[in-house]
Amino acid sequence: MRRAVALTWVVLAILAAQAVRQWEENFDELGFAIAVVVMALVLLASSLIDWYRVMPTHRGPWATLGWTASISLCLVVVGTQPGMETLTPPMFFGVVALSGLVLDRFKHVLITILAVASLAFLAFTSNQPLNLASLLVQTFSVIVVATATALMGYEFEQESTRSARRLTDLQRQRADFERLYAVSATLAGAESLSEVLPELVGRICTYLNAQVGVVMLYVPDSHELKLMDPIWVTGYPLEAGDVSVSVSAGGVLSQVFKSGKPVLLDQIAERSDSYGILGDLGLKEAMVAPLRVEQFKVGVIAVGDPVDGSFGRDQLEALSSLGAPAALVLSQLGRYEAVAEMTRRLEEVAQMKTDFVSVVSHELRTPLTSIIGSLDTVARPELAPQAETARNLLNTARRQAGRLQRLIEDLLIVSRLERNAVPIQLEKVVLEKFLSELAATLQIPDLSIEVMPADLTVLSDPDHLNRIFLNLLENAIKYAPSSPVEVRAAARGNRVEVAVSDHGAGIPSDMRERIFHRFTQLEGSATRTRGGTGLGLNIVKGLAEAMHGSVELIDTPGGGATFVVSLPLSEPAPALAYPRYSVG
Repeated sequence: MRRAVALTWVVLAILAAQAVRQWEENFDELGFAIAVVVMALVLLASSLIDWYRVMPTHRGPWATLGWTASISLCLVVVGTQPGMETLTPPMFFGVVALSGLVLDRFKHVLITILAVASLAFLAFTSNQPLNLASLLVQTFSVIVVATATALMGYEFEQESTRSARRLTDLQRQRADFERLYAVSATLAGAESLSEVLPELVGRICTYLNAQVGVVMLYVPDSHELKLMDPIWVTGYPLEAGDVSVSVSAGGVLSQVFKSGKPVLLDQIAERSDSYGILGDLGLKEAMVAPLRVEQFKVGVIAVGDPVDGSFGRDQLEALSSLGAPAALVLSQLGRYEAVAEMTRRLEEVAQMKTDFVSVVSHELRTPLTSIIGSLDTVARPELAPQAETARNLLNTARRQAGRLQRLIEDLLIVSRLERNAVPIQLEKVVLEKFLSELAATLQIPDLSIEVMPADLTVLSDPDHLNRIFLNLLENAIKYAPSSPVEVRAAARGNRVEVAVSDHGAGIPSDMRERIFHRFTQLEGSATRTRGGTGLGLNIVKGLAEAMHGSVELIDTPGGGATFVVSLPLSEPAPALAYPRYSVG
């Protein structure tokens, strides 16, 4: 509009210049002066108006209509002057074009009729002979310009409406994104439902101007919607107790959960019995939206009683959009808590099992010790039976009692390792003497022991060290009965590494990760030909770590398995004297 006013000033200057050229002819000075002064005043007033503020208001179209009508009347007066006949029609075209762009259809039609009437008036009052063809051409031109500009104005109006709608949508989406971000940030730092619920419901109620907010989560086992504590009431979390609603029983909450469509409720207080929990809370208005993660139903969220006014569709859509991230995090937190509860129960069961094994093993060890003592006493020469069969049975019973004693001792050790309750009495142990005495008790035919230097000592518990190498040597005999067994020990830095090697079939690659687990056997239970409980290597690993050591499995060059036990060195010693086997 400001550009139109500026352009009219230019037109006024052109008219004044033309008037000066026509001064000597039959020129109505007074009429022209009045028209120019009026037009100048209209333009001056138009220049002072803040059209950017006036046009969006209801006064803007009427102000524009008055401006265009005033200019048109001034042009009629100017057009009556001699020599001005050729200048006024284009200016009427401009007025009509301008009205088509800035006025609505009714006002545009009025300006067009005014322009046509003005052209007809000028044609009939002119000193020149009436040219009907020229008048028709001018009239037709005005109508064409009016139609074209009306269409252009309509397109501009539509585009303006679309732009305003897009701007409104963008502003709403921005507000939604800001809310979603705030809710997501709140939920991301939470670790439990009890921690996140008050903050979540409180933020959503604040965004939607609501006083009450509740969340109900779906319990698949009972097919119910369970009210989650706490609920949000006028800015404070309140405990609500144990409340559940059956999904199959009907009601608004169940319908929203099953249909997945949000609803807007009013006049709840008048029919409180029909709305269940919402009526029990004394709500007057409420919005209920589903909590879903794609097709997975989590529950529903309801907010009620706006602080002022009433809920609208925009707020219902906002509640639905806020429910999406809330459903995702609530679902994940629910699963996390379920897994945590299951883990806690499994830990309790594992502890009960450990305690049971420990108690039973202790209770069995006492009578078994008596049985072994009795068998050893009966086996003495002066008390041994004379019959060879009886003596064989006695020896068999003694061996089996010893095997049972070993099993009970293994179970006790495993139980103590699980509870980190293994007693450790560290002392210096001379490796060569210790390994030689252990080999003498096992009577392994093809066993070689190499310790460098010969006086190498380790800091460990002798009983536990005996159990470690006893298990390793027995495994070597069991799984490689016809192969030589080698024991090598040497210092490496401030530690001693003892390698027990056999040359049998070795450990399969798929068993390497599980070989130190409890009850792990290389052979299946249905095809196993060798005895054992599968606790030996687990005990080896546990006892080595309890004495600040470690154990690892590597391949023996040429085939077989090598178990390397690393233990603290009691005193500084030379570097490792033999090459370490590469890990297979």
